[in-house]
Amino acid sequence: MTASLMNRNVPPKFTKRSDRKAVQQLKVQLRCRLQDLIDAQDLTRSALAEATGLTPTAVRGLCDNSAKRYDVDTLAVLCDFFGCGMGELFEVIPKERQ
Repeated sequence: MTASLMNRNVPPKFTKRSDRKAVQQLKVQLRCRLQDLIDAQDLTRSALAEATGLTPTAVRGLCDNSAKRYDVDTLAVLCDFFGCGMGELFEVIPKERQ
């Protein structure tokens, strides 16, 4: 084994999201308003998934606010479908309101 391979930095050990300092210090939460948009259009989650080509799992994660990461293409499809911007798809709320 060469010296350069032996001297590589070892990646840090996995830290649960809830244990990360940045997450613990958050004062706001990002809330997806997709369910509100669906309700305003008298749609179902299934109908939205079918109309946009998104997976039902992706739609459910956004509606339930259980998604931890957001795919840019998914958000672009939703903004295009509803004719809205990111500010209408998401809202920032203080953590106290959770």
